[in-house]
Amino acid sequence: MCRKSWMFLIVAACVATLMITPCAHAALTVSNLNSSITVDQNSQAGMNNWTVDGVNQMFQQWFWYRIGATGGESAINTISAPTIATASGRVIETMYSNAQLSVDVLYTLTGGTAGSHTSDVAETIRIVNNSTSSYTLHFFQYSDLDLNGQIGGQTATFVSPNAFRQTGGGMVFSETVTTPNPNEHQADVFANILNSLNDGSPTTLNNVNSATGDATWGFQWDVTIAAGGTFIISKDKNLAAAVPEPASLMMLGGVVLLIARKLRKVTA
Repeated sequence: MCRKSWMFLIVAACVATLMITPCAHAALTVSNLNSSITVDQNSQAGMNNWTVDGVNQMFQQWFWYRIGATGGESAINTISAPTIATASGRVIETMYSNAQLSVDVLYTLTGGTAGSHTSDVAETIRIVNNSTSSYTLHFFQYSDLDLNGQIGGQTATFVSPNAFRQTGGGMVFSETVTTPNPNEHQADVFANILNSLNDGSPTTLNNVNSATGDATWGFQWDVTIAAGGTFIISKDKNLAAAVPEPASLMMLGGVVLLIARKLRKVTA
């Protein structure tokens, strides 16, 4: 399914929901200095807006899970209606809970000065086994950034199993998992990873390290959680303007020097 068709279905579902339910479940937004983020806690659109200096850099970032080795993955918003959905200051928190598990996601936005093109989002995810027996949880983060609002022309690279970097449109995005390290990861083009998470079959990310074009990517954690146990993921996302490579700076310096020489000849 192409991106436009997929987004149309998401929007149509949201409109249908709003026709039935009150607007109290509208998406959550917070701002800080040059930045704002929006999280749709009611659908797998998830974090679908990260605006920095007036340009949205994020198409979609959300979480999926699977308990055990069989069956497909489910987006965390299918666990339950949000039991927590708050936006205050520069913090968004959304939580889902049923008899098997609870997933609580906390976003903290730190913007930069106007025109700096810098922004940061810290994330903490707390997962609790609410059942009376241990189980193996497979937890996924899927991300699709369109840096500087550009769908294509993106280069995605895992620089290590717990660190990711994407460039495009004169911007640089990085994400680092502080703890614990993911077990698998994958870089790919839209919408291969997303389709795999939604196809009803078990997914294991393939540890491919890079992709170019309309790049997307994912992390996967595999963990056994005891009854009543807690699993916490801590990570950080950062956006900044790209710094010219040394070779580009040398080329620019050569051009400036050539112009200076020509000007001296003209004025001599």
